[in-house]
Amino acid sequence: MSGYLADTSVFVAAEQRRPLAAPPAGEARISVATLTELGVGVRRAADPLLRELREATMTRARRFVALPYDETVAERLADLLAAARAQGRRAGAMDAIIAATALAHDLAVWTQDDDFRVLAELAPALRVAR
Repeated sequence: MSGYLADTSVFVAAEQRRPLAAPPAGEARISVATLTELGVGVRRAADPLLRELREATMTRARRFVALPYDETVAERLADLLAAARAQGRRAGAMDAIIAATALAHDLAVWTQDDDFRVLAELAPALRVAR
């Protein structure tokens, strides 16, 4: 598969009207981890206007094909987490799942999140676009 995985941070940046660089070439996908993170944002929004904004972001995200957390992703995730522990580094769970999904499907990650630099150091095959 060619293309890229849009990270949660891209949806949040768009929601907050922050500038975004152009996405990588190819078809866009998301990880189910992005749906999880956006869903948490909706549920935590106490302000009705913020909740409405976040629900609109979730609706936009659901237009993308969501790639599941499956056995192949689990294998890539295990590799990432083992490498992180071996080097005494930490990786956020959702970012690591997104990175593992990208690796499993040979996709770049389009992100606004600096944490993916660490993940790319742990897994040199991970392509990150900012």
